[in-house]
Amino acid sequence: MKFLIVFFTVFCKIATAQFLTVDNLQHLTAGSVQNLDVKLAEHFKLERNPDMEDDDNRVYSAGHHHTDNFKVLTVFTRAKNCLALSLVTHNEAEVLNFHTDLIRQGFKQEHYKDAEGNPLKKYSKQNFVVIIKNPDSKLPAHQVVWSCR
Repeated sequence: MKFLIVFFTVFCKIATAQFLTVDNLQHLTAGSVQNLDVKLAEHFKLERNPDMEDDDNRVYSAGHHHTDNFKVLTVFTRAKNCLALSLVTHNEAEVLNFHTDLIRQGFKQEHYKDAEGNPLKKYSKQNFVVIIKNPDSKLPAHQVVWSCR
């Protein structure tokens, strides 16, 4: 029975190409920016948008603009210790699955409020810090920030 549960979980992650997993983000941010375009396009259908970039970041987005699958990823290339990521997504299920993955992987969770009083969650473990917030409760968008200490 355990085998079937593990198999089904792994299969679902592969089939849905879940971007927000601890393993994916560790892998993406540990390397250089040289292969990032290919990795993000092949595995997660995110395309680079050079018109929105500057010297310190790269911007990627989903090729389609359906509300449920809206995704914009900013990669901060000059971040300290590893690449830092900021993802804005309308996929609430993906954010909730990521929250579960963070807890399962042993990240410590803390609750805060930003300057406007909106709730945010901060997760930390060893060298990594993750912040998840919904900057405007009227919109289905969530912002997820992944960085190294």
